[in-house]
Amino acid sequence: MKLSHGLGLTGLGLFGAVLAVSGIGMAGVGCSGGSSGGSSSGGSGDTCANAGNACVVQPPPPTTGSPTSASHNYAIHTLYLGDSDRTGVTNTAAWKDYGYNLDNLVTTKTSTDVCTLTAGASKAVQGDGNGGIDNSFGENILPIVIETAGSDAAAKINASILAGSFTIMTYVTGFDDSAMNSTNATGLTGLLLAGGSYSAAHDGGAPTWDTTTHWPIVPTIMNGCNAMTGCGAGCTYGSAPGACSVDPLTAATITFPTAYQAGGTFVNGSPSTLALNLSIGGQSLSINVHSALITFQPKAAGSVTDGTIAGVLITSELVDALKSVAGNIAVSLCSGSAFESIAQQIEQASDIVIDSNSGAVSNSSGTMCNGISIGLGFEGTEIAAPSSSDIEAVSAAAPNPCADAGTD
Repeated sequence: MKLSHGLGLTGLGLFGAVLAVSGIGMAGVGCSGGSSGGSSSGGSGDTCANAGNACVVQPPPPTTGSPTSASHNYAIHTLYLGDSDRTGVTNTAAWKDYGYNLDNLVTTKTSTDVCTLTAGASKAVQGDGNGGIDNSFGENILPIVIETAGSDAAAKINASILAGSFTIMTYVTGFDDSAMNSTNATGLTGLLLAGGSYSAAHDGGAPTWDTTTHWPIVPTIMNGCNAMTGCGAGCTYGSAPGACSVDPLTAATITFPTAYQAGGTFVNGSPSTLALNLSIGGQSLSINVHSALITFQPKAAGSVTDGTIAGVLITSELVDALKSVAGNIAVSLCSGSAFESIAQQIEQASDIVIDSNSGAVSNSSGTMCNGISIGLGFEGTEIAAPSSSDIEAVSAAAPNPCADAGTD
């Protein structure tokens, strides 16, 4: 059973949310921090140091420069999933330009000194993008999404974002967003917040995408707030039924305390592991994104461009997370061969090694690939600063069909 057959068109919402949220607010490992590797002969020819073209790596922090005093809340309005370039022109190889080199290697399908692929996986899975960019998600899973939802899958997702279905907010202090600047500065800070349905909160209205836009904040990635269990310690119910009253600027769990601006580019700082909880079909979908990076460049006052999101998903975690909500798509996916076929396709996209304890990324022979590299692009614009009054009300989880159905 192919993934496209198992998920059908309803899978677009599931994968759209995974694509939109799973990769943001993370710090990366560039060529200087990866493992050594080899060419098809098993030597060291595939390393960044020996590559014919420079590896695409995270901009290093500057040694001098002071941040501004301004704060900005940038909301993503456009995602580039890897099926088109940043001008929107369709290109099946566009994924090669989204992401960063995470493992210090520039590999092809003939490389041998790389991690061992999952049984049945094509050797093409281990091929990198331009400059050694690691993006197996774009190369191997995105085509499945497109087959599932059609060639206009990305356009549908972006249309829904513009209409107010969801967004991701990056609140940063110290960033100079004046057009085309090349500022160097250390000491920036920031945090990540997930935006819920603006249109639902405003009776179907679309956001104006300016500083008058107050986007509803999903409470799941703030200390003390959980959309499934309600308000916890340090978080009290607000005036609206089920609403948590907490300052999102102090309660956010995804923060960038060591962010910087290098040659104009914002970089969110040191590596970290993120635990994101999404609500899919009324169920909580938990996804961990490891050792990854978010960067963007200034476009003009109030907007950012050339955003890049890169990281690694632990394959088993992704499979388990999707399985937990699969029954809301079809009860037949709760267990048995239907979901196993989907899981196998996901597992065969594994192209990299991630240490679940340290978050270290590597890629060497003799080790099973256990992660799926991911790279996305985005554009953003400044909206109103987040406040406690913007936090969405807590809602109860919908029944899980898999609790009562075990086989297909």
